[in-house]
Amino acid sequence: MTFVMPSTTLAGWENRIRDYSPGLERSTIRKLAKTINRRFENYNDCDLAKVLQHSDPTGETATRNVDRERNQIAAARRIAVAA
Repeated sequence: MTFVMPSTTLAGWENRIRDYSPGLERSTIRKLAKTINRRFENYNDCDLAKVLQHSDPTGETATRNVDRERNQIAAARRIAVAA
């Protein structure tokens, strides 16, 4: 498996849908991608964006990676306050 930087563009969503469901018709993929892209653009939660952008094989791995990032940010903030 190669690492590909996640993309939140319309084409990126289409590619992700096509990877997960190769049997879907192009028009269906396009409609789904447009819906996802619209919802993603309207969402302001940065944490959710981080979760959605992680390209991990399982949900547990994605969750661990996001938690690790949060912990590192919190640790850096605590160190800065203590200094």
